[in-house]
Amino acid sequence: MMRILSIHLKNIKSHRDTELTFAPGINVLSGPNGAGKSTVFEAIGYALFGVDAQKFVGNVERFVSIGSKKGEIAVTFQTAGNECFRVRRSVGPASRWLLEKENNSHFEVEEHKDAGETELRLKKLLGLDNGRPLAEQFELVIGPFQNEFLGPFVIKQATKRRDEFDAILGIDAWRKTFTATNSLAKAVRNRIEILQAEIEGRKEQVAQLPEKLEEMKNTQAELHNAANSLHDKEKDLKKIETVLVGMDNLEKAITALQKEIAALEAQEKAADQNIALRQQQVAEARKAVDIVEKTRPGKIAYEKAENRLTELRSREKQRREVENKIATLNSQVAALQAQGNSEEKSLVEAGSELTTEEKRLDAEKKSLLADADSLELAARLPEIKKQLSFLRDKRGQREGFRRGLQEGKEKLAEGLCPFFQEPCLNIADNKPEDVFFVRLTDLDNELRRLDADIGRLSKEEVQAEETATKTREIRVKISELERQKKALESRRRKIDEHQAKLAQIRTRHQEAMTLLDKEQEVLKGFADIEKDIAAAEKEKGRHRETRDNFYAHHKLAVELGGREDAFREILSQQETIRLALNEKRGNLEGCRQEYQAEKHAEERKRKETLLGLVASLRQRVSGLDLDKKRLEREIERLQQVGKEIETRNAQVHSWEDKEKLVKFLRNRVFKNVSTSLSERFREEISVRADRIYRSIAEADEELYWGENYRIVLRDMTDGEIRERTDDQLSGGQIMSAVVALRLAMLQTIGARIAFFDEPTSNLDVTRRENLARAFRAIDVGREEVTEHWYDQLFLISHDVAFSEVTDQILTLE
Repeated sequence: MMRILSIHLKNIKSHRDTELTFAPGINVLSGPNGAGKSTVFEAIGYALFGVDAQKFVGNVERFVSIGSKKGEIAVTFQTAGNECFRVRRSVGPASRWLLEKENNSHFEVEEHKDAGETELRLKKLLGLDNGRPLAEQFELVIGPFQNEFLGPFVIKQATKRRDEFDAILGIDAWRKTFTATNSLAKAVRNRIEILQAEIEGRKEQVAQLPEKLEEMKNTQAELHNAANSLHDKEKDLKKIETVLVGMDNLEKAITALQKEIAALEAQEKAADQNIALRQQQVAEARKAVDIVEKTRPGKIAYEKAENRLTELRSREKQRREVENKIATLNSQVAALQAQGNSEEKSLVEAGSELTTEEKRLDAEKKSLLADADSLELAARLPEIKKQLSFLRDKRGQREGFRRGLQEGKEKLAEGLCPFFQEPCLNIADNKPEDVFFVRLTDLDNELRRLDADIGRLSKEEVQAEETATKTREIRVKISELERQKKALESRRRKIDEHQAKLAQIRTRHQEAMTLLDKEQEVLKGFADIEKDIAAAEKEKGRHRETRDNFYAHHKLAVELGGREDAFREILSQQETIRLALNEKRGNLEGCRQEYQAEKHAEERKRKETLLGLVASLRQRVSGLDLDKKRLEREIERLQQVGKEIETRNAQVHSWEDKEKLVKFLRNRVFKNVSTSLSERFREEISVRADRIYRSIAEADEELYWGENYRIVLRDMTDGEIRERTDDQLSGGQIMSAVVALRLAMLQTIGARIAFFDEPTSNLDVTRRENLARAFRAIDVGREEVTEHWYDQLFLISHDVAFSEVTDQILTLE
């Protein structure tokens, strides 16, 4: 069921902080003018349907309570799928429109990128996803404002009234399309004329094509001749360049050899200087080797003393660890000894106390059990009470019987029958006192026996009750003694647990003593450690200088082999440089004999001349090639223009076909669809509205929504059908018809909730009561009115007629 659950208004007009809860079915808002009834409807339209606040007030600031800068509305609603949502929308600066979904009794905000996405989500939840804006559906159909309730129904101009209702029913698009497609038809005609003008302009350009083709032919012939001449000159230039390459190579080789010879001479001089340095370095390294060999025994002795000292330091550390461990064990032994003694003393005291308590409880229980012999008398108490009751009842019966006999005796003594009050014939020959004497005597004897038995049993009853009371006290005491005994057993078990704990402590104490003895034996092995460390320190100091001298020359001694190799390498390099220098000098002499400087200069001049000719020819060929490409582009462009003319001709034909289609749609379709849809909607709504109207008016009149949405009432007068239009109807008839039509329209568009602001204005008492019953009939789905189509109906009314049919009346102060 789709319904609004509640609304909360904060600083909205007259509502500072108002919260209303709505029921399913019909909800009536009542109260004095100015209480804010219409504001509740406006708030629902603003928050739930997205209506602009300026629709209610000219200035948005007037929608907020006086003195406040910002207001907020929260509407909680339930969808047809029984999901609960809350929509919140603020009024004022930086207003927000938020949709929240209930999750485990909490509302979580859904993420929407903008207000448009929020509106789409709400349309789906409300079942109003029909392509029209939510605000428009609320304003036109679901919740029209009070001053617009009659609105389009009373517009006198038929065309304007038709346009208003076409918009309300959502079928104005066809008529608007007919009007809008007029400009489309003009645009199509304009497009055809533009294309035809473009075709004429391009035909003038295509006329230049033959002239451009002739110019292209001449340019290609001239380019061919220039290219052949360029090819011959480039061939001659290539031959000269081949000769010059050899001469240039010789010139470069001479220059390169001169540079290489100068570099080798410099290397030879540097090698001579490096050889002396390397000889000195080799001598220094050989001296260092001698010193290292002499100091090696001292260095070995130093390292041996140092290793010995490291080993002794490690043993010294071990001794300190053993000493620490012994100290810890001594502490543990002392603590365990003290804990064991304390625990043992506590156990002895607790055991003695427990034994004494157990003896006391046994003695008390034994003394209580000695009185148990009286339990038999207490057990007979119910039987005694039963016998005593029986005897007392029996005595009462006998006492009554005796009083009856005594009274009969007194009556008969006068010779009268106690029943008939006349002389008794049964005792004519006997004296009355003889008749009752025996019986009274027997009864007296029986009463005395019963009194004796009752007295005896009464004494036994008192003794039994005293015994029972005493027995109950004994049982309570015995139960308490048993409870104390169990507590002592629990204490006994705890003592046993402490005995086990004491045994563990003794075991741990013995283990700690054993471990302490072992560690003290280990400590004896470190007795001479300080003496050994001092001896090792002395031995290390005696060889320190020798060790330092060894390491001071060790690196230089190690480098001896490398320095000798480097010395031999420099000698080899010196020999290589000398051989290379002799070879380069021989090559230089050979190149100088082969190279001819004058011929080289002459060939260079010939090359420069040919380069000038080739450059000139290349420039000419390039220019002619550019002219050729320009002409190709122009010819291609003109050919493209020709194709464009063909394309535009085809477009003209296509647009002419579209023009025919637009004319057909405008004249044959768009003109007629709105009228057909309007007629179908009016017929469907008229059927529903007529049933509602008849229920409201209780008149034999037919409501019909006529052409251009005119209200028509039909009835029979003098055997003929009479039709009256809206300008011939009373205010009550018009209001009844408008209410019926609006209800029918709501059902047609599928709205599940609706709002009516003072729908009974202009209605007489009977019509107001009939309207209220009609609303209730729709709510329960009475077939003679219309099927049930709404889940909630909201009314603003002061009319008491609605108090009998509404599901809830909300009174605003």
